[in-house]
Amino acid sequence: MTAPKTLGELAVVLKSNNAGAVTLTFDIGFADEDHYQRVITSGVIRPELFAETYGVARADVRIYHVDRALALKISIPRACLLGAPEESDFDGTQQFVPLLSVVVPPVR
Repeated sequence: MTAPKTLGELAVVLKSNNAGAVTLTFDIGFADEDHYQRVITSGVIRPELFAETYGVARADVRIYHVDRALALKISIPRACLLGAPEESDFDGTQQFVPLLSVVVPPVR
């Protein structure tokens, strides 16, 4: 059995960006099939995680598996319109930070 690891330890790419004025996307990429499959089979990347972490409706979370690239792409609605006065991250590039500490259970 392997030890628990965080998503930040397993992913080689973990970033967020704007995808238009109303959507944020998260890209999570892995260096090898083992890390990718560990995260996929663990079930930690699920709509509830993004709903709870980012305060969005579960139904609005879109998760895409890009198996050939060993990557996941997740899209969620922005908390506010891009460029609105209450905007604190214009480019959406700092929104990935809470995902770094998500624990991925050990492989049995």
